[in-house]
Amino acid sequence: MKKIVVLFRYLVSVHLTALIILSLFRIFLFIDNLSKIVNVDSTAYLLANALFIGIKFDNLISSYVLLLPLVITTILALTNKVSSKLITGINIFFITFYSLIFIISAADIPYFSYFFTHIGIGAFDWFKFGKTTAALIFDKAHFKDFISLILVCCLFGYLVFRYGKKMLKTETTTTQKNDLIKYIPITLLAWGICFIGVRGSFQRYPLNTSFAYFSENSFFNQLGINPAFFLFKSYEQSTKKRNNVNNIIDQDVALMFVKSELGVKNTSKPQTINRDVKCVGQPLQANVVVVLMESLSSVYLDWEYKGRKTLPFLNSLISKSYYFKNFYSSGVHTNNGIVSSLYGFPPQFNEPMMNVDVTKYTGLPYWLSKKGYETLFFVTSNPQYDNMNSFLRENHINKLYSLYDFPSDKVVNNFGVQDDYLFEFGVNKLNDIAKANKPFLATFLTVSHHAPFIVPPKFKNSGENDEADILSFADYSIQNFMALAAKEKWYKNTIFVFLGDHGSVVGPQKFSMPLSENHIPLIVFSPLFKDAPKVFEQLGGQIDVYPTVMGLLNESYTNNSLGVNLMKEKRTCMFFMNDNQLGCINNDYFYIRNLATSTDELYNLRDSKVKNIADKENETLETLKKYGVSMSVTASYLTKNKMTY
Repeated sequence: MKKIVVLFRYLVSVHLTALIILSLFRIFLFIDNLSKIVNVDSTAYLLANALFIGIKFDNLISSYVLLLPLVITTILALTNKVSSKLITGINIFFITFYSLIFIISAADIPYFSYFFTHIGIGAFDWFKFGKTTAALIFDKAHFKDFISLILVCCLFGYLVFRYGKKMLKTETTTTQKNDLIKYIPITLLAWGICFIGVRGSFQRYPLNTSFAYFSENSFFNQLGINPAFFLFKSYEQSTKKRNNVNNIIDQDVALMFVKSELGVKNTSKPQTINRDVKCVGQPLQANVVVVLMESLSSVYLDWEYKGRKTLPFLNSLISKSYYFKNFYSSGVHTNNGIVSSLYGFPPQFNEPMMNVDVTKYTGLPYWLSKKGYETLFFVTSNPQYDNMNSFLRENHINKLYSLYDFPSDKVVNNFGVQDDYLFEFGVNKLNDIAKANKPFLATFLTVSHHAPFIVPPKFKNSGENDEADILSFADYSIQNFMALAAKEKWYKNTIFVFLGDHGSVVGPQKFSMPLSENHIPLIVFSPLFKDAPKVFEQLGGQIDVYPTVMGLLNESYTNNSLGVNLMKEKRTCMFFMNDNQLGCINNDYFYIRNLATSTDELYNLRDSKVKNIADKENETLETLKKYGVSMSVTASYLTKNKMTY
């Protein structure tokens, strides 16, 4: 047998083994997301199609890995120069690159379950915080998954070396000159097949993420995409222009539209959206407490177990508060929730809002500190994560309490202390401020409802699963906080604002952009409110918290944000984002712009069939598209040109 033939057998064996392992990762992803699948009747058909498409994407990635070894080894095989050292080097090459691909595929499974999308380049912003991120990755809750991944990589390495040894032990005959007439065309054919694999398609255009979308079911559309391929495309997109909605509408047109929507009348500064808000009468000078609750989707308010609400206290609080039921987070990350809620600006897709190069805003901390308020921020964990410490201190937070301020015996995992202790600690600090006769703005960032869940013994088996258990604990922590606060004099002169920092991917997902990941509750409670409870049906979002609170305080200020006072103004639509999609919603329709595929989707929220009607309701699509894109483009323009301060 000729060396070139034995070599082909070795390379094909490695290639097929990698494809099998990558397919297994895809099956594990499918199993892990069974609860999110809709249209169960057609599951077998959709799964078969997704797995078939997945093989094409896996083959594309594997062909990239194969290309260099194929070219080098076949040339050397044709000249009879294949050595054991060469094969050892090729083995190491395969093991190194495939181990990286397997790691991405393994990490993608929990990431997808949490965000309902594959790992994009935005996820790597976390790695700026190496120690904290590493601690989260290697948390004991992921130990079994980590060991399984190591075993997969070791098994693959063992098989690759075995294939290599088998090739070297096989008796071969030297390739003669007259053999080249036969084997050079075969080699060129092999190169051609590998090149086609790299393109992923015989068609005019190479394989891209949009190729995976074959049905109305978002999960199965995404299931076929190889995570490493998605990550690479995400990086490629980020190097060109992270926010490609800027290409959809002219910047000046977007700004004029936004100014019209927000009722901006200034002429002295035509490129800004500043609105001078003048209030009549005396300011309220009430304290403000903002509680950003980790991953609190509105869906959880309806959860029950054995006839009892999972969140009984929050539900009872709604019955004596201002409750905004059609309210949305700006993004899907905590840093988005902090900046949007306190400062009134939305995120820009993959870009973190708390960059090392700190963007300065006005917002609640700025205006209230100018009016004599003490501004405080309470976080359970490391304040350096997400550049939180530098960002908040540069943006008018006077005092930040974090992991560095808590006793070590109260720390339960890498996220720091649990919610109940955070609030207990916070009440004591607020008492100190109140004794000095100063009003305060205090923001609490909870964390217990973030995997891995650390469920206190008292709350185990209080729900159907660990998540329900930890939600019960999170609800109890809020209840205990309010009970402690009610004992203090400052309580009666305080406005409490409860909202999610973002939502969660909960239950079956109808749309490619999960609504539950952005749909969050806003509950505003105060003993000062004499007309509560009130349920507000109008659309709103985190960017509206800042001007709404300023309105409740009856404070005059200049609003240069994209937020509006929900007590006095109404939005026609609300927009929001995740890392790769822009969403815009009104009372009847939901528009989605997919940045990865540069496509538009439109759904009728009243239609149970969940069909993309983008080609049938063009006028509605364009209305929602113009609103969402204009807001996003304007926010990007104002941020980049430092018009946020």
